[in-house]
Amino acid sequence: MRFHTEKQRHKIFTSHLLLGTVLVTSALILMHWTSWWAAIGAVAGIHVALALAGGGILVTAVRSHARPRGVYGSTGTTLHSARFYDWLAAAYTLGREGRMRERTLDVAGIVTGETVLDVGCGTGTLALAARRRVGASGSVYGIDASEEMLDRARVKSARREQPVTFQVAAAQSLPFANATFDVVLCSLALHHLPADAHAGALAEMRRVLKSEGRALIVEFSRGRGVWALLHPVALLHARKSPRILDEAAALMKRAGFASVATGQLGFGGLGYALARCT
Repeated sequence: MRFHTEKQRHKIFTSHLLLGTVLVTSALILMHWTSWWAAIGAVAGIHVALALAGGGILVTAVRSHARPRGVYGSTGTTLHSARFYDWLAAAYTLGREGRMRERTLDVAGIVTGETVLDVGCGTGTLALAARRRVGASGSVYGIDASEEMLDRARVKSARREQPVTFQVAAAQSLPFANATFDVVLCSLALHHLPADAHAGALAEMRRVLKSEGRALIVEFSRGRGVWALLHPVALLHARKSPRILDEAAALMKRAGFASVATGQLGFGGLGYALARCT
């Protein structure tokens, strides 16, 4: 889903800001007139309201700074607001982004000594988590179409003294030799590519994987629960591509992966497709 006009962006921004204001005001009234139990519930409501309002604001800001095409070919929507992206991730996960990334690595089965590629790595949070997981005997690479996102990823890498190789590249044309990696990750990036580029990107992931390697796609899906139903970020992306994981799983099989499993990641509205090579 793209916001093509300033009017559309302003409408989304205003609606989520209004929703958050109404919820916060209601919670404050409850705290003043009702029991302690209601007050405790109201405090929880405030946190949810702030997440809803903040998520709506941040997703609008990020999308308004996205350009439909990258400078490296038909790369899809390329984000250029690195700080906004990190703030959006924090708002979406209610400060639990680290746990979400660790859960992603658990599903991928990443262990010490492996070589990992993060496709569409953004500001590098997942790649750096993978770097900690593989240890000194492993290595991690990250590619993204946005130089601005990679600049922030490199700053994070240097600050934390965790060496990760980041470079500008498109998912449809990975600059690596055949059978280079044990694991390829692609978290919340596939939906930024044009639909007709998904097959090529997944075929490239298969090409650079070693025998017995794994590829993990994490995307917005038809998540269950109140969080998935109410959160503005999940709603926007689920409306855009409600079947993206099912389509990715089918394309993975077509690309030559031996087995493909799908499931829920455990964070609002996020699912995964995990494929293994022969």
